[in-house]
Amino acid sequence: MQTLDELVADLVDRYTGDEQHPGDGGPGLLDRLDQLPLRTRPAPDGGHAPPGSRPPTSLEAVSWSQRIKTEAIGLDMRLRSSAHTQSWYRALKAIPAGAENADRVSEAMRTVGRWHGTVQTVLGLRGPSVHFRHALCLACGERTVYGRADEDRPRAWCINDACDDGDSGAPARYEGRRLYLLTENRAS
Repeated sequence: MQTLDELVADLVDRYTGDEQHPGDGGPGLLDRLDQLPLRTRPAPDGGHAPPGSRPPTSLEAVSWSQRIKTEAIGLDMRLRSSAHTQSWYRALKAIPAGAENADRVSEAMRTVGRWHGTVQTVLGLRGPSVHFRHALCLACGERTVYGRADEDRPRAWCINDACDDGDSGAPARYEGRRLYLLTENRAS
C-alpha cells in the first residue's frame, strides 16, 4: 500500500505505483486525464470531421480531472483551516504536510486514495468496482457494498458515510475471510 506522499506523487508528478501494481514512470495520472487523445466523429462522406465535432478531450475525463482538482483545493483549505486558496497543484502537493499538521492523515489518505483509484479506473489502468446489490454490510446492515475482484487482492467496502466499523470510525472494509462472510450475508 502506498503512502499519502506516494499517492500524491502518482497524481501530480510521475505514475510509479507500488510493488504489486507498478506504474510506468510516465506523466502523473491527472496530467494523463487532461491529455487524452482527441475524439472525432467520422464525417459522413469519409472526409474530415466538421468543425465543432471534436471536443478537446474526453468529457468524462475532463470532468473527473476538474472535480479532483477542485476537491484538492477544498481539502487543502480545510487542513490548513484557512480561507486562502492555492492553485490545485500547490494544494495537492501540500495535502500530506497539512494532514500531518492537522492530525488528519487517515482522512486525507482515504480521500486521496479514492481520487487515485478513480483516475486509474477512468484511464483504464484497472477495472471498475461492482455494486454487491444483494449483500448487506456487516457493520451498518445497508445494501451499500462495492467491491473489486483483482487477482492479487479481492476486496469490498461500504460506501455508506454513516457506517462505522468499530475502532476505525470509518465505513467497513472486507478482505480475506471477512470478504467470504460478507458474500454469505445476502438479503432476500
